[in-house]
Amino acid sequence: MTGASLVYPDLLLFAVLTAALFWIVRFIASGRFSVRTPIDLPVGLLLLLVPVTLWVTTLPEVTRLQALRLLSGVGLYYAIVNWSNSTKRLRLLLTGLLLTGGFLALMAPFTVIWPVGKLSFIPHGWYERFQLLLADSIHPNVLAGSLVLILPVSLAWLLEGWSKMDWFERGFSGSVTLLLLGMLAFTQSRGAWMAAAVAVGLVLLLRFRWGWILLASLGAAGFLALSWLGLGRFLEIMLSASSTGGVALRQEIWSRALMIIQDFPFTGIGMGSFTRVADVMYPFFHGSPGTINHAHNLFLQIAVDLGIPGLIAWLAIFFIVTLMAVQLLQKGRQNRDLRLSALGIGTLGSQSALFIHGLTDSVTWGMVRPAPLVWAIWGLATAGWLILQTRKKT
Repeated sequence: MTGASLVYPDLLLFAVLTAALFWIVRFIASGRFSVRTPIDLPVGLLLLLVPVTLWVTTLPEVTRLQALRLLSGVGLYYAIVNWSNSTKRLRLLLTGLLLTGGFLALMAPFTVIWPVGKLSFIPHGWYERFQLLLADSIHPNVLAGSLVLILPVSLAWLLEGWSKMDWFERGFSGSVTLLLLGMLAFTQSRGAWMAAAVAVGLVLLLRFRWGWILLASLGAAGFLALSWLGLGRFLEIMLSASSTGGVALRQEIWSRALMIIQDFPFTGIGMGSFTRVADVMYPFFHGSPGTINHAHNLFLQIAVDLGIPGLIAWLAIFFIVTLMAVQLLQKGRQNRDLRLSALGIGTLGSQSALFIHGLTDSVTWGMVRPAPLVWAIWGLATAGWLILQTRKKT
C-alpha cells in the first residue's frame, strides 16, 4: 500500500491504517506489536511529534499529508523489519528496491519536467525525445534525490555479491545500476551528482583494496578543478538554478530557516508550512513570494518542520543505522556472507548520499512522494542487522 501511495498520494491514509491493522494482528498472534529494533526510541519521539506538528501548523491540509507520509514511512520500516527474518526474504526485498529504482528511472522520460539550459555542456536535443505524459509531473531534483539513494545499494549488491550471483542476477543488477547512473546524469541535479560521486567512491573504497587509490585520484581531480574554478565560481555553478536564483538566494533561504528554528525551537512551524510562514514573517529579498517551497537543506527543513527535538530524533536514527551498516559489513565478511556485507556497503553509500545531498536539498523529507524510500533502506539495513543478531544466539 505504501508503494502505491508513491504514485497515488490519496492512498496514504489507507497505507497508514493498513500498517496499524498489521500491528494489531501481530500483537494478537504473537503478543507483541513488533520486533525490537535499535531505533525504536527516536522513532517513538518522531511519532510523538506528529500531533504537535498538526496542532501548530497554519496549513493543516498540507501538514496532514506530510505527516501521513512520515507515518507511512515508519510503517514501511517496521513491515520490512518484521517480515525480513531470513536472508531469502531479505534478498526478495532488495530485489524489490532495485526494481523500484529501475521503474522510477524508466518512467522518468514521461513523468519529469526536464531542465533546459541548466548546464550548457549537456545538449538540449537529448531531451527532445522525452514526452511528458502526466499532468502531475516530477521535478528532476526529486527524481535525482530518490535515484541517488538506491544507486549505491545496487552498485554494492553487484560488486560485493558478484561471486554469489548467477548470470541473470548479474545482468539485472548491472542493468539497474547503469540505468540509475544514466538517468541521474539526465536530471542535471548537481547536488545529486556530488552525492553520487561520494557514494560511489565510498562503495569502491569499501569493496576493493585499491579503492583508496581511485578515491584519492578523484579527490585530487576535484581539488584541481576547485583550484581552477575558484570557490566562488564553484558555489555559483553548484547552487545557481532557475528555482533558487544562485548563492545569494540560497544563503537567504538558509538564514530564514535558522530564524524560524530560533523562534520555534521546540515545536517547529508544522510540516509543509515553510513557504507561508517565511513569506509572512521572514520575507525574502531575492525570491518572489510563494516560490520558495522548502529550506533547501534536509537538516534545516526537519528542524523547521518538527523543531530541534525532531532533528535530534532523525539524526539519532541516521547515526544508529550507519553503525548497524558498519556491523553488517564487518560481520558479513567475517561470516563469509557477501549478501549481508553488500547490504552494509550499500547502506553506508546510501547514507553518505543522503547526507551530501541533504546539504543543498530536502527532497528526501516528507514533502515528496518518494520520501518513504529512505525508511525502506533503513528497514533493510535493520533487518540484515537483526539476522546477524539471531545468528549470534544460535
